[in-house]
Amino acid sequence: MTSHHVSKSGVAYPDDLVLLKRIYDQVCEERGIIPGSPEASELAVQAMRLFSAGIFDEDTIGRRLRHG
Repeated sequence: MTSHHVSKSGVAYPDDLVLLKRIYDQVCEERGIIPGSPEASELAVQAMRLFSAGIFDEDTIGRRLRHG
């Protein structure tokens, strides 16, 4: 099992990026968002903001992106 690093500085490690990409892909598919669209870009920004604010839980990030 790969250890998960959590950054207190807001730096995303490779495992974090994989997590964020998985959530992003799921939410884009659920909401019918086209990758590369302005809406997709905003979703990515929101995901990174949540991560930078110290929210690392996949369910919490996904829920906020789906309802935010």
